[in-house]
Amino acid sequence: MAPLVEYLGPPGTFAHAGADRLRTVPEGAVLEPRPTVQEIVHDVDEGRCDMGLVPVENSVEGGVTGTVDVLVFETTRVVLREEVVVPVTFSALRRAGDDAPPATVLSHPVGLAQCTRWWGSRSLECRPTTSTSEACRLVAASDEDGLVAIASAKAGALAGLVAVETGIEDHPGAETRFALVAREELGPTGDDKTTVVVTPPSEVPGILLRLLEPIAARGLNLSNILSRPLRQGLGVYCFVLTIDRHASDPDVRGALDDLEALGCTVKRLGSYPAWPPGAVGPGTGVGA
Repeated sequence: MAPLVEYLGPPGTFAHAGADRLRTVPEGAVLEPRPTVQEIVHDVDEGRCDMGLVPVENSVEGGVTGTVDVLVFETTRVVLREEVVVPVTFSALRRAGDDAPPATVLSHPVGLAQCTRWWGSRSLECRPTTSTSEACRLVAASDEDGLVAIASAKAGALAGLVAVETGIEDHPGAETRFALVAREELGPTGDDKTTVVVTPPSEVPGILLRLLEPIAARGLNLSNILSRPLRQGLGVYCFVLTIDRHASDPDVRGALDDLEALGCTVKRLGSYPAWPPGAVGPGTGVGA
């Protein structure tokens, strides 16, 4: 049976585009959109699907804390299997034949926030939507003149819209990193990352430095560090660390052993192949 892969939908989202770039999913996998990250991760955790693609970091806005929190606090079996990096570029899209001057722009709040120069310089009215794809659907279905959707070219094409202008984002070169989550991780590939959640035994002065010392002492690089509140009161945090090696590496094992010896709780979120810089695929075509 073909594996079922859920992604943050609806069709046409950047997550949908990220599915085109998956490298570890068998060809012929079935893609299904889901409305929330929480639903996707819990579906994987409870076996209702095989894998799920969710956003974890944006180069403009940083970590996607909603994704991080559900992985840290709400799962027991989910691990990271693969990372995928997707360029974030937006287009202004409208119905074919609508020649009225743009008057109102529709998009997800993130899309609006990342294209403020384009719509702000034109003094357009903004209407937030639940997703960039939903903005395209609403524009395509409306008979109101002057409506423009801000979304990806993929979302516009799926809705039958035409581009008014492309590359309208405020920060050219922006990217979003997605994680493919599953119940089993891959073996070492030679260019891997490992993400762990480290909860200190107590919040004392210098605790972060003490956590980082075993990692630095072994020459390990951290490509990402994020603190998240433990929801037990103010000032009580865990740390989500991404180490640029596989968990089977002796230095990684030694560093994690040292952290546990300090009294820390270490939750392993998995080891996975790093996305090659500048890569554009080749992907499996599951999201085509």
